[in-house]
Amino acid sequence: MADQQYEYRVEPAFLSPTELRNEQYKLQDLLNELAEDGWVYDDIAIVDPSSLLVFFKRPVES
Repeated sequence: MADQQYEYRVEPAFLSPTELRNEQYKLQDLLNELAEDGWVYDDIAIVDPSSLLVFFKRPVES
């Protein structure tokens, strides 16, 4: 049995402390939109206090 292969996607996310509640919903919408296409949250990187990189993966059909 071969190891599962994945493709990856990186999406930037920006959080404004004054509008955190609105940004929360934008991030939630992004997660749900990508999930519809088979993308699964994999990891997150904090770039600075207001910028994130969100990593997603999905299996590649062989």
